[in-house]
Amino acid sequence: MEPYKLRRWKPNPSSTPGHLYTCARPGRSKGANRVVPDELVHRWVRGLPGSANSAVVSLLGRKNGPEGQSEFSFYSFCGLWDTPAERHGRPSFQEWLDRWHKDRSIQVIEHPTYDFRPVPPETLAAVASDISELLGAGRTVVLFDSGGETRTNTVCKYMGFVEDFSQRV
Repeated sequence: MEPYKLRRWKPNPSSTPGHLYTCARPGRSKGANRVVPDELVHRWVRGLPGSANSAVVSLLGRKNGPEGQSEFSFYSFCGLWDTPAERHGRPSFQEWLDRWHKDRSIQVIEHPTYDFRPVPPETLAAVASDISELLGAGRTVVLFDSGGETRTNTVCKYMGFVEDFSQRV
């Protein structure tokens, strides 16, 4: 099922016209270490809430610290922290979306982090600022990390959001 672990969040108290969701990275439903075919990413994109002009905020970076594996190594596209050798001429996630899902006009914002490590305070503040601006403009925002829980929950709690169990997706 894509997007995996899709959950809706609401501000406490409610004060924003936009909608915030969290989920796992594309293909995570099939396992933690599998190469993800483009068709599975297409299903993830088609399953995202919101219509045109939404945004995805990625916390994908590296596994286990600076020397770890890129969390974009599973895809035909690359991420912000990927080295030139890792990029292999692959498009960025934004370029990939623009090519295949231009009608959705999805904006990609990357705030790379390390899996299995706390999100640094300066990164939390930057992510919160971007999400607040997008939500204030009435946009639908999907925040994702590798498993759809740890780093995303940290951001939501930092921002004072609570899971909206009345709007199960």
